[in-house]
Amino acid sequence: MIFERISYKEKTGKNSKQIETYNFHKAASVLAEYGFDCIRISNDWRGADFLAYHPETGQTLAVQLKTCLVIDKKYLPFKDLYMCFPLDGTGNWYLIKHKELMEIAKKEAPQWFDSNRWKNQKRYWSYTGRHRRQESLREALRDFAYESKQNHVGFREAAKRDPHAY
Repeated sequence: MIFERISYKEKTGKNSKQIETYNFHKAASVLAEYGFDCIRISNDWRGADFLAYHPETGQTLAVQLKTCLVIDKKYLPFKDLYMCFPLDGTGNWYLIKHKELMEIAKKEAPQWFDSNRWKNQKRYWSYTGRHRRQESLREALRDFAYESKQNHVGFREAAKRDPHAY
């Protein structure tokens, strides 16, 4: 049996659940490299799409998964809700509390809060954060970026390359 690679960047023919499933697995794969065990939730629970458990710390994070950086007033009641999203096209996934993301956005991208999107829809999103005036925003989010170090290889292949890493 031969399978063909699917491009989820092109939304043609893919429904939102397929894209969310794909993004969950991509994010969970990266977070696994940092010790997290991610469990998908079929219905949002306290704003979360999945839980990220870290067995070493015993901490469980409630995480809302997005296709880009999103701030949204509907998440304000959830004080410990984390946002997980790609931003810069590098394969990095960002994991940050929504409350902290809002604070950073207010400081580094205050124009968002004057936009029609924020005023009318009560949310704002950015797919790349690459606008010149948003460089300080990307810099402020650097500490929340999680990068895959495995270069798309499995555990055994990675262990063969660097047996001391495990």
